[in-house]
Parts: sequence; C-alpha cells; structure tokens
Amino acid sequence: MGKSKRPRKPKPPTPDESPSRDEELEPVSLPQRHIPPLQRHNPEPAQPVLFELLQTLRNAVGVMLDIADAAAEAITKRLEGPA
Repeated sequence: MGKSKRPRKPKPPTPDESPSRDEELEPVSLPQRHIPPLQRHNPEPAQPVLFELLQTLRNAVGVMLDIADAAAEAITKRLEGPA
C-alpha cells in the first residue's frame, strides 16, 4: 500500500491469461483419506504431574525467600555497624 493507505486495485486479466468462456474448468477432487477418531486421554495422570510441579515451585519460592531473608539480615547488620 502507498501513502494513501488504500489497497491496490487488481489488474484486469489479459485475454491470454483468462480462460475462454467455452472452456470450463473441471473441479479437482482430492483423494479421500480416512481420519481416525480422536482419542480422549484420561486426565488422571496429569494430576500427579501438576501436583509435583506446584510442590517444586513452592519449594523454590521458599528457598528464594530464605535467601532474601538472610541477605536482608546481613545488610541490616552491616548498616548498624559494630554495636
């Protein structure tokens, strides 16, 4: 698109490119394929995996909070200086 932000008009087909009216295009048919039915998976195996993931995340957050707490304590002791 140009500066006017309008879509370009399609060019009319030339007589060489357009099919003649006497010739009709035959529809192309694709070979039929057999599609197997979808199988539903049992949701039960996902629950233990999800539970383990949540427990792992919970443990990781706990460790990060412990590290942050230790760092905050060390900073406050250093700022207080020798008492």
